[in-house]
Amino acid sequence: MKAGAARISIEPPLGFPMIGFVRMTEAARDYGLPLEATALVLDGDERVVLVGVDTLGIQAPEVDRLRERVAEAAGTKASHVLLNWNHTHLAPPGGRSFIRALAQVDETELSARLEAYVDDLHERIVAVARYAAERLEPARVVWGVGSLADAVNRRERRDGRVVLGWNPDGAVDRSVTVLQARRPDESAIATLVGYGCHTVTTGPDVPLYSADYPGALREAVREWTDGECVFFQGAAGNVLPLVCFTESEDEAVRMGRALALEALHAVADERAWPVQVEREGWGSVTPISLYRRRPVEAEEQPIAVAEERAVFPLQPVPTIEELQRMRTEFDAAVEAACAEGPARVRTAAYHARWAEQTEQKVRAGTAPTELDGPITAIRIGDGVIATGPGEIFTEIGLAVKERSPARTTLYAGYTNGIVTYFPTAAEFPLGGYEPDYGNRSFGQVAQVTPESESILVETAVKLVQEVFA
Repeated sequence: MKAGAARISIEPPLGFPMIGFVRMTEAARDYGLPLEATALVLDGDERVVLVGVDTLGIQAPEVDRLRERVAEAAGTKASHVLLNWNHTHLAPPGGRSFIRALAQVDETELSARLEAYVDDLHERIVAVARYAAERLEPARVVWGVGSLADAVNRRERRDGRVVLGWNPDGAVDRSVTVLQARRPDESAIATLVGYGCHTVTTGPDVPLYSADYPGALREAVREWTDGECVFFQGAAGNVLPLVCFTESEDEAVRMGRALALEALHAVADERAWPVQVEREGWGSVTPISLYRRRPVEAEEQPIAVAEERAVFPLQPVPTIEELQRMRTEFDAAVEAACAEGPARVRTAAYHARWAEQTEQKVRAGTAPTELDGPITAIRIGDGVIATGPGEIFTEIGLAVKERSPARTTLYAGYTNGIVTYFPTAAEFPLGGYEPDYGNRSFGQVAQVTPESESILVETAVKLVQEVFA
């Protein structure tokens, strides 16, 4: 096949609000680990485009149009494009829906500037795919899997309820899944690293734009390989870094470099281009056997793509009467929070804004009863990337991996959209943020039903089996 890679800065102007931390009251005053879009294009049986973007997420319908534009720029089909969000909480909104749902922006001028940034961000995502496609050169790929114990299940059981914290007994996928494209001399064109963990080592008290630990990962991989690096966020919906919400980027740098070491270790003893070992006689006083690797003809590494748009039923949408009752309670909470400071006000307003927007949709008859999003499987050689369009729980990604026929499976949540949180069916009865009201972070009128777990798993497994038929 052929491979090409590129990166582009997506550095926003200072002064924008950042989303992901509702309690964050300050706009960005500085720049930290750089926000970027990075791309790897692979061309063989099919041409696929793999793009990592430092943003919380971009929702439909904006993301659907963006995929089409990326595909056109890179010379392929929209179904062959994966746009993966690293989900950093220290970046401006990546799409207009998040400006409305989370940014809590009322100033017309600032809102217009944010929309201009969104347009520019999308242009840069298209551009980086085009640059990568223009740099195609002969390549083969290797896959590898390592492990990094820097992540923990965050669904902590405390006093009969679930809070966000540490649940050491909970499932967590700590695998570091690596796809590396190499030239005939085995030098790296690009290294794609998949890891499933929220990008929140740096907390809401640090008012700077930051890619979090993926930024440090990319810097280290570039330094050590002279090739490009793309990060793909995994099934991180219920996974936190062991050390998170710190008041500096020190932990992000440490974790990113540890992830880079493990990623390169995972493929260090793999060869992309096949060789055979030949013996040569050599010596002077005594005979010596020398063994040398010689290149041999390489078998084709197939590329295949399958995609399906999955439909996720919603739980019952609150009635107008229920929403009015909620609004009364939420508005009272906002008023009471005024005495406690801006952070508390923003937290209370998060719920009040959702209730207001949902009531408007119910009254207008536009409240949906289901949501949808694409699920994709891309086979590359003897490995596969399988995706889900949201904040997928780690158990769901593990279930797909366990049933995949591929030698290596990289599961990527946060890809080609970000619909909502997708908990496992077993977690719904326990309640807590993700199953009870995580949908509010995405502007959705209600949360998906527990059946969504099986829809995600069964659809992904079917598609992976299809590309390995």
